Amino acid sequence: MLEGVRRLPRPLAFLYAGTIATRLGTFVVPYLTIYLSVERGLSLAATGRILAAGGVGLLLGNLAGGQLADRVGRKAALLAALLVNVIGVGTLAVALPWGGAYAVALAVALAGAGMWMPAANALIADATNEAERGLAYTVHYVCINIGMGLGPLLGGLLAASSFHAVFVGDIATSLVCAGLIAVGISSVHPPAARSDRDRASTLRVWTRHPRIVAFCGVSVLLVAPLMGLEYAVPILVATTFDEALVFVGVVYSINAACILGLSFPIERALRGRNEAAMMAIAGALWAGGLAILAVGASIGALLSCTVVWTLGEIVASIVVPTYVSRRVAAHHEGRMLALQDAVRSGSAIVCPIALGAIWDGVGVAAVLGVLVALPAAGSLVYLVWWRATARAPDATVPVVPAGVS
Repeated sequence: MLEGVRRLPRPLAFLYAGTIATRLGTFVVPYLTIYLSVERGLSLAATGRILAAGGVGLLLGNLAGGQLADRVGRKAALLAALLVNVIGVGTLAVALPWGGAYAVALAVALAGAGMWMPAANALIADATNEAERGLAYTVHYVCINIGMGLGPLLGGLLAASSFHAVFVGDIATSLVCAGLIAVGISSVHPPAARSDRDRASTLRVWTRHPRIVAFCGVSVLLVAPLMGLEYAVPILVATTFDEALVFVGVVYSINAACILGLSFPIERALRGRNEAAMMAIAGALWAGGLAILAVGASIGALLSCTVVWTLGEIVASIVVPTYVSRRVAAHHEGRMLALQDAVRSGSAIVCPIALGAIWDGVGVAAVLGVLVALPAAGSLVYLVWWRATARAPDATVPVVPAGVS
């Protein structure tokens, strides 16, 4: 496995290092609910609406990032993403006169985050051949979670003394990431072929690949619980379970430890297998893990269930970008790979509003029940898809990687 990682192209090493740096700086995200409701005195309903505005920013960033990656190049899109994120986070850190201003600032910050992933995924697709692409995406996913596993834990320690330090740390790590990208990725060219079709909008390109859109669309049932947990876990820990905020960081650290230890064995096990069948298994793991939390309703259940649902997260995070990149031409990679992130962003818009309303209206048990039901439904849909594709397999489009030096 290590030998395979060492053989991956050199630009990816700088992308991976930059990814760890910028994800290490995700101090702010897990604590936004507490920051906005406690530090800034906003209601939980207002906080949910602000988080939803952040989801809108993510979605717009996904669309812009995919378009920029295909039009002006992967490197330029990555650097633009970091700049936009720094502007938004810096604004979010100051005392603003009204709640809507926090919504705008968060939307800008998360637009930068949304721009990052399509460009990074397109860079990986450009730099690798089909045989090594699954491994390359797995390494990137592991790097994301190394940063995200350590970041919230460090952020919890910083937040205990000063939220100001949390924002400063986020900005500093984004600047380190920008330096790594600027120095390490010397030339990342958009595909050479240019035509009116190549300049089509992201949405127009999506309409040309309805099967891929459907596959990624169903994945919302697996992604929504992750977005739901990002909203619910801080509130569960601080109020329902009445525990210290450091346990929020512990959840992220358990998640990251599982990803670090299990992603490569899982990637090997996934090779050559039907993608829909693997997504059905991912949904079952998500539902099983969240059922532990729904039944146990305690800090112990929260920590133990994280191990189980993380397995589903690993499978889906490897399968979806590999599925997409195998089926599109190089000049559409950025825009089509943005689809996976747009699904996540759409969930980030809907989940805080929906779960907040359910929580206020019915209670925490209903929220946990919804989080179990969604991936269970997703598992069933992918199971049906698998049975259908077993009879009529998807065609795979041979892809010639674009130049990366």
